[in-house]
Amino acid sequence: MASGACTIRREGKRAVVWSLKFRDANGVQMWERLGPEPQWNRRRAERELGKRLDLVERERWAKPTRETFSMFIAEWRDVWLPARNLKRSTKIDYENTLDRHALPFFGDLELDAIGAEHLDGYVAAKRAEGLSAKTIRNHLATLNLVFVTAKRWKRIRENPLDGVDGPKAEDRETVILTEEEVARFLTVYREQALRSPDEADWWNLARRMIVVVLGTALRRGELLALRWRDVDLLERRLHVRRSWVRNEMTTPKSRSSRRTVHFGLKTSAVFDEQWTASRYRGDEDLVFGHPQLGTPLDPSELTRSYVKPALKKAKITKPLQPWHGLRHTALTMDAAVGNPNAYVQAKAGHSQFSITERYIHAAQVGFPGAVERTEERMFGVTEAN
Repeated sequence: MASGACTIRREGKRAVVWSLKFRDANGVQMWERLGPEPQWNRRRAERELGKRLDLVERERWAKPTRETFSMFIAEWRDVWLPARNLKRSTKIDYENTLDRHALPFFGDLELDAIGAEHLDGYVAAKRAEGLSAKTIRNHLATLNLVFVTAKRWKRIRENPLDGVDGPKAEDRETVILTEEEVARFLTVYREQALRSPDEADWWNLARRMIVVVLGTALRRGELLALRWRDVDLLERRLHVRRSWVRNEMTTPKSRSSRRTVHFGLKTSAVFDEQWTASRYRGDEDLVFGHPQLGTPLDPSELTRSYVKPALKKAKITKPLQPWHGLRHTALTMDAAVGNPNAYVQAKAGHSQFSITERYIHAAQVGFPGAVERTEERMFGVTEAN
């Protein structure tokens, strides 16, 4: 008699996904992903399981001899993903790539028939849709995880991505603010706080956050997750220990992202100002939380209401990415004043110097003072004579 079970698994802390596990007429174990709650529940999942078992029992249904990409992805989600201790945000990225892009393109293709020509076609299709080279390379990285697993599970002989080159990343210029633009930008916040008393707390909060990013080069999520126990005002340093990403408090991006960042007197003064203005000063309280509630801020709302309008009022029209652009500005300024490359890399929390190099190039001072020192050595004796 055919047998099976309904299974549940969690994606992140809240999402519950229902799946089926049963054996076909040949005794081959089958996995089938149904979907998340509330669209699916135990009663509905059990009805679906009953249908599958009835097919096996009455019609001797068996798994097709040729496994499709979509069939493998269903098993990959139920077996491979739960076995990894992945961050919720990482899982969401994988799911979005598969559901929105990979499955519509590869879904009905037989898994072991997918070749380099199909992957090249996928890259071409996504370029035609307007996706950036970086986004497509991220898609290929996700697909590579799938095909590596398929090869390890002996479903395919070769990984088709072994012969595929992703699109070359665009060499885009780093967009930053000049010293004059920084001054205009911050002036707008002070003016708006005076003109809009009802929103003064928010304009002042946003200004302080802007100054701290410029003074420390923190990522947006790192700034939003900063707690008072992470800030040492006497030593003028802070410790990056966590990040607020997609409404979840999580660990930083990499080991190098867990770091200590020193800050100057102007940034220290802003921290003092925030301490005085905040109702929430406990060690575990957020430094930059909701003014009335102390809860994590909504970064999208903050950007939409208090960053982009300020850029517009400051007549800054360049294509600056809020928060990313401010972080880029901070690191480029660090390079421009001649701080050592290792210092800039450590402050940024980059695992590789190749990532930091963009700021060195943007500052155009990769070796400050080098020419002068060389000339002094080469011609110094001649001038002395």
